[in-house]
Amino acid sequence: MLRARVLTSLVLLGLLAAIALVFDTLLLNAVIALICALALLELLKATGLQKQRWLTALVIAQALFIPFARTPFLSQAILPLLFLVTFGYFLLLVTNFGKVSLANCATAFLLGIIIPLFFSSAVYIRDLHGATQGGFYILVAMGAAWLSDTSAYFVGTFFGKRKLAPKVSPKKTIEGTMGGIVISTGLILLVGALYEARLGARVDFLALALLSPIFSVIAMLGDLTASAIKREYGVKDFGTIMPGHGGVLDRFDSVLFTLPAVYVATRYFELITFN
Repeated sequence: MLRARVLTSLVLLGLLAAIALVFDTLLLNAVIALICALALLELLKATGLQKQRWLTALVIAQALFIPFARTPFLSQAILPLLFLVTFGYFLLLVTNFGKVSLANCATAFLLGIIIPLFFSSAVYIRDLHGATQGGFYILVAMGAAWLSDTSAYFVGTFFGKRKLAPKVSPKKTIEGTMGGIVISTGLILLVGALYEARLGARVDFLALALLSPIFSVIAMLGDLTASAIKREYGVKDFGTIMPGHGGVLDRFDSVLFTLPAVYVATRYFELITFN
């Protein structure tokens, strides 16, 4: 199991390196669209909705066009496409009455909006700030997600006593959570210091120190939300695409929440500037 986790982690690092190379191109949009499609397939399987093929097709259609919504060739067509998909849900409800419920359609439509919209925040960050500055913000989003999770695990293992959310995630502790927030914030500040020292950037350390704990809390909310969904539907992992890590959502559930948080925050706070 440990070997599988290590190998998968290396593959993920390679994937992130590849994304960095195409960060300023439409290939980033395509990668995000693929991640969205895989994540939605996992959710549909967990909820049992993947049995409805046309419902699945409509959800995947949303996953594929939303990450390209702001591109010149699709920006004018996004609303018509969304209307067509919406009409498709109602058509499916009428033609498959008794097999597909309104709750099924509403759940699928909502998931097909939220997942692509949140993941597409990576594209919005790039479009708003450019590749260099945007790349740092993506690092902050991923760091807040993965560093807080890893730190919380180790701190909780050795010092955890009080349960954070026993009904949702019994192993998470308040002590682990606090440790995760503090350690991840420190490491993100360290990354900022490296950017200043090596790349000549100017980092607003005060704003970064104030926002990083908030990003960590939001990351943990994403993790707990995923755990709540898995418990509700009785699944251990969302998928098996990444050995030792589960599915796409098992690995990116926290990042799914930190990306839009970082996007919103950096519209008002310039955490880093380059000469």
